[in-house]
Amino acid sequence: MQASTASNGQHDSDTVFIHGLTRTELETLGTKCREAKERAYCPYSRFRVGCTLLVSSPSPAFSSSEAVYVSGANVENASYPVGTCAERVALGTAVVQGHRQGSFRALAVATDVAPASSPCGMCRQFIREFCR
Repeated sequence: MQASTASNGQHDSDTVFIHGLTRTELETLGTKCREAKERAYCPYSRFRVGCTLLVSSPSPAFSSSEAVYVSGANVENASYPVGTCAERVALGTAVVQGHRQGSFRALAVATDVAPASSPCGMCRQFIREFCR
C-alpha cells in the first residue's frame, strides 16, 4: 500500500491517498459499512455483513457533486438461496439510484470475523459487472 505525501514531506489527513482514496474517504467507508452491518437481517447464520460503496459521480437523482456513499447489509431468508448478500444489496441500491459502471470508486465490506471474509462467488461476479 502506497501513500502520497504533501510537498513538505508531512502527511496531511486529507491528502494522503491509499489506493486513490483520502484518509477521510477510507475512514468514512469503514464507518458506514460497520453501521450497515448493524442493520443486517441474519437470524439463521448470525453472520452479519455490511457493505458500502463510494460513488465518484452522482447519479441524476443527486444534485450535489460531493461523493456519495451507498450501503447495504445481508438479508437472509429461511430458504437459504433466497437470501441476499450485503455487496449485492449495496450495488443494487446504487443502480436503482441511477449509478452505473464507471462511477464506483471503492467498495468496503465489514464482518464480525477476523481475518476478514472475501465476497462469495456470486458477489464477485456482481462486483465485476459494475466495478471494473
